[in-house]
Amino acid sequence: MLCEECGKQPAEVVLTTVVNGQSTTRHLCRECVKKYKAGDIQAVLAAVLSTMAQKQQTPDITCPNCGETYAEFQKSGMLGCAECYQAFRKELTPLITRVQGRAQHAGRRPPVSEEEQARINEMESLRARMEAAVAEENFEEAAKLRDALRALTPAKEEKA
Repeated sequence: MLCEECGKQPAEVVLTTVVNGQSTTRHLCRECVKKYKAGDIQAVLAAVLSTMAQKQQTPDITCPNCGETYAEFQKSGMLGCAECYQAFRKELTPLITRVQGRAQHAGRRPPVSEEEQARINEMESLRARMEAAVAEENFEEAAKLRDALRALTPAKEEKA
């Protein structure tokens, strides 16, 4: 989780403040906590009040698919359906960014080397060409492409 103050460094400290019976929790990095420890009580109060104001300004949006409201999501922490992500996109983006460090999906595969990516691309190309050859009933060409594909496939992938 990133610091809620600067949004750049990992949050390492949890600051909970109670004002008039209302509790506010902030996740901060060590640098931002140092600012507060320096006796800058006005900065602490401003940060807490701005957080409280942001919570109060959130409109009560409803998902058109399931009827879940954003207020219900805030209470339960669970969305009603996949369409809720689109309905609450504006409100969810900063939340997801704060928790995961980024709002965009990074992909299913771990990063691979350029050589490995070239091999994967070549295998996909060979598969497509082999399927086209089979569709055209050019079985000799399909067999050559199959053999070339097998040559590129690692032993552990062949068994799968």
